[in-house]
Amino acid sequence: MFGSDLEDNVFRRRLMKEVATGIPVHFSFYSPSVKVQVMHAAEHLPGANGRYIGNGVTIEFLPEGAAAVERVREYVWYWESYNDFTAVRKINHLRRGVDPESVEGLLEMVRGVDRRAAAKAAEAVELDELWAMVEAGDVKMLSRLPGLGEKRARQVVEFYRNERDGRRFLYAANRNDRFRGQPVVTELDLDGNLEEQVWDHALRAQRLGSADPLGAEEPPGHTTVRNANLIHPLPMTPALMGRGVYQPEQVELFADTLKRVLVDGERLAGVEDLRIQRGKVFHTEKMPGVGMKTRARVMASGLLDHEYSYENLIAIPGITEAQARIIAETARAVRTEVRAS
Repeated sequence: MFGSDLEDNVFRRRLMKEVATGIPVHFSFYSPSVKVQVMHAAEHLPGANGRYIGNGVTIEFLPEGAAAVERVREYVWYWESYNDFTAVRKINHLRRGVDPESVEGLLEMVRGVDRRAAAKAAEAVELDELWAMVEAGDVKMLSRLPGLGEKRARQVVEFYRNERDGRRFLYAANRNDRFRGQPVVTELDLDGNLEEQVWDHALRAQRLGSADPLGAEEPPGHTTVRNANLIHPLPMTPALMGRGVYQPEQVELFADTLKRVLVDGERLAGVEDLRIQRGKVFHTEKMPGVGMKTRARVMASGLLDHEYSYENLIAIPGITEAQARIIAETARAVRTEVRAS
């Protein structure tokens, strides 16, 4: 990637230093197809809380302890060595390996403040002084720092005001926003009916993709929960998965999970608590004779993962006996493996 194995290894070591207990780390890949390769391994790193977030090519980990940190570091090393096109793109939402508790890290989090501007400002101010200006909303003093100016100073103040804000949003976007329209954003009223709000959001989000599960167009992107900056999904909150058509029980489960997390303050841990989706077996297992159209028919049928039995599958129009048998046997084997582990 950088022209030599030595430079590659230095890059990976620097990235792995950024992995720490309790801090979300994001690994982004070039292609959604790569995501399929790494899905099972990412979600089953013990203690790492691996999950996928809204853009379809990013994995988030939230290591719970020192052992989980080491597992995540090993994961990074393996995939960087395995294929340059599965390179880590973001760590702690920063554009390079930099301490998020430093002046540079605090400023680089803000969209519109680049690496050079952050480095210049770091030469003139200490972290405590910078925090005091930001929390006071002192745009005038911030604009005097080298590399910032009034426009960037206002962006910094607004960014951290939004970070402290209690507002929460549902955000859905197709992977190719240029051709699918603007993202769909819904501000949540946490005192209102969350299920009703999620349903309204899901109906509007369907316009980002084809409502026909067998159509050629892409489905809408995953719906994620974000803060007022709308930039990054909130760590350890659920994502609503869908393929053009959101199933009723998906929306109900998603709304219930939102209430538990955002209203009741429950902290969820583990993939099974966070992932609300269908057809996981199609992503993690290779099934000969089962293609995208078959997968789409099964997804559109409304069956939940634990309902993938031969009797249920053969009742779906367009599914052959051989396909129904293969899917049912694979799903049963996966469930047995998960219970055993």
